[in-house]
Amino acid sequence: MSENLKVGDSVNKVMVVAKKVKRDFSNGKFFLFQFSDKNGTVKGVWWDPAREADKIKANDIVRVTGEVQEYQGTIQIRVNYMEVLAEGEYDPSVFLPSSSRDVESIYSGILEIIADVKDKDLARLLNLIFSDDRFKERFVRSPAAKGWHHSYVGGLAEHLYDMARIARAVAEVYSEVDRDLLITGVLLHDLGKMSELAVGNHIDYSDRGRLLGHISMGVTLFEEYLRGMEDFPSELEMKLKHMILSHHGQLDHGSPVVPMTVEALLLNFIDNMDAQARGTLMVLEKGGGEGRWSDYVRLLDRFIYRGDRERDIPDDPGDEDGDEDG
Repeated sequence: MSENLKVGDSVNKVMVVAKKVKRDFSNGKFFLFQFSDKNGTVKGVWWDPAREADKIKANDIVRVTGEVQEYQGTIQIRVNYMEVLAEGEYDPSVFLPSSSRDVESIYSGILEIIADVKDKDLARLLNLIFSDDRFKERFVRSPAAKGWHHSYVGGLAEHLYDMARIARAVAEVYSEVDRDLLITGVLLHDLGKMSELAVGNHIDYSDRGRLLGHISMGVTLFEEYLRGMEDFPSELEMKLKHMILSHHGQLDHGSPVVPMTVEALLLNFIDNMDAQARGTLMVLEKGGGEGRWSDYVRLLDRFIYRGDRERDIPDDPGDEDGDEDG
């Protein structure tokens, strides 16, 4: 959010209070805040706050008026006044980032992929799940993560659809792979995210999500749908459960077992590729950093080279020697 604000700008925005800290100084007290909306986060400070400030707490929806200033090289809002808004006094879409792609079209694309699954038992399972209207309502609103890749409404559908398209291409290269099993594992592996992540005025982990994790919750959901089917092959059930349980690839990455089938191995690789590619693209789309480089990306332990996203050009076209220091 801060990259969209300039020093001296007047602010009148509805945001979520992500953090609030009280500080004392010689003339009284002040509050430090972190605000968020779907565009990101920004810091705030409220000197000589009104009495209402004591009642404001984290996760409140507030209207903030103030002015943008710079403090120690960072943009922040110097708050003049803040009020808590009740439900109905604000538009929830202000706080939730969402997919830039049409989620209904993505869902239709998933159904087209399912229609191409030849194995009758796997097709029956996928149709049972993805034809469920209650499932669809939750699925299309779900993010795929809290803060790295696909961390927005519709992110889960986008993630699984892109993975399924990659899986079809991979199965063309490795014709020995069970194509239908790979695609089914792709479409099932992250469904526990629908319960792990809570979508309110921001995206966070649910209590059950923190305690149980999406891998175990995904297996439970899979078992619930299996109870509505008759004569589902036990071998397929075991292989699909293994794919869900092992899709993080390593024990120290949260999987209780490592991938031990070629389809499970490919699922892990496809999942990681799509997650890291989309996460990196999100870093580049957000801007930040200086010149041709992004901010430091802690999860990847590196900076990302942006360059000129359309074509590389010299820093100073008039400098024939290309001396960056001028």
